[in-house]
Amino acid sequence: MKRLKLNSSIFFIAVMLASFACRQPIDCSKVRNGKYYYYSKSDRTKIFIERLDSLQTEMDSKRTQVIKSKIIWQNDCKFKLFVNALSDTKFSKQDSIYSTMPGTIEILDIRPDYYICSVEFSTLTRQFKYKDTMYFQK
Repeated sequence: MKRLKLNSSIFFIAVMLASFACRQPIDCSKVRNGKYYYYSKSDRTKIFIERLDSLQTEMDSKRTQVIKSKIIWQNDCKFKLFVNALSDTKFSKQDSIYSTMPGTIEILDIRPDYYICSVEFSTLTRQFKYKDTMYFQK
């Protein structure tokens, strides 16, 4: 009886682990084009995004700065983002490094009202990596 209980426990754990490993792939085509927003990490300003395949435009809620960035899709859920590469606005000398070194964005999960992505930027001396939430504009 004890052996049967141990075997059923092992079977249950194996089934649970297998179910976690078999996640359904996400359909990232839903976020390739569209309008989104997020909140700035530095001051919680609401930032609006409009993405049209290989072009992304970002604008703060006060409409004081517009950033046009180039996107190069690596696969359905991952892309390189060249920040401010297509803008008339110029970054400060310190921030201009971001327009020459692309960030890597990977879409991790998509829900009805938002999606979660990982963001990674590297410069010659620093590396930034974090997760963020992008909300769908309604």
